[in-house]
Amino acid sequence: MNDPLVHSQICVMRQQEMSSSYKCSDYLSRTQAIDQSHREALCKWCYQLIPTFNGVSRSAAVVAFGYFDRYMSSNTPAAKRALNDIVECQLAFVTCLVIALKIHSGFNVNSDFVANEITRDSYDAEEINAMELEILYSLRWKLNGPTPHDFIDYFFEVMPGVDERLDYAKKLSKALVEAAVMRYTTVMHSSSKIAFASVCCAMHHVDISLIDSLQYLEIVSGPLDPHDGRLISLIKSMFRSVREVSRELERSAATGDKAQEDGTSLSSSCSPVSIMGDS
Repeated sequence: MNDPLVHSQICVMRQQEMSSSYKCSDYLSRTQAIDQSHREALCKWCYQLIPTFNGVSRSAAVVAFGYFDRYMSSNTPAAKRALNDIVECQLAFVTCLVIALKIHSGFNVNSDFVANEITRDSYDAEEINAMELEILYSLRWKLNGPTPHDFIDYFFEVMPGVDERLDYAKKLSKALVEAAVMRYTTVMHSSSKIAFASVCCAMHHVDISLIDSLQYLEIVSGPLDPHDGRLISLIKSMFRSVREVSRELERSAATGDKAQEDGTSLSSSCSPVSIMGDS
């Protein structure tokens, strides 16, 4: 669809993500207290938790990961403490999820509920409230930056032509994003680049002609830089991780998302401390 308004929106989103407010640094290089495996464990825990909130998609978790990475990159005194204290790191991650649920999903999340049910009393409400303010100030209240999911939605709007496989390719692109952002190596890549690489891989996977669609998309979104070959390789490696997701997409089309309907209780959730190990 050749809609100049969509093109303009993509340009605005790309300008926004180029702002220093939305960029992340290699923050794990500044600590020995936590590493990539700790971050990945927290991401897995978050994905396990998300289905217990009715109506909340995994995109909320992706937003939370973005807040967390930006906060840990901020180099504020509190962020430095979180980099060197696994308990503080976990508190920051949980609080980023709370903020994402409020901003992205419109949930009124009670701090006592978070403390008692989500963290299993690993933290109290006062600690969560204090950390929330700290993160908001560190991020300068910039909470609505473009996400890879946002870019994917717009990228598919500007795809020329109509193909019945495009809808599946769009869902697969988002599933690839959700798998890829668990990897720390994606932290310093922009949302548009992660989205673009995911779309490339998804469209190739479902055998949609790449020539017209992706050349057109690259004109709209801007060229990939030389480092993005590694990003595309990483995204390709995610196919094994999303194979079950792909099968679930097919089942959901026929039966509906029963898993989400059934996930009404947090009683089976684990605290992040039990996932990552006690400090």
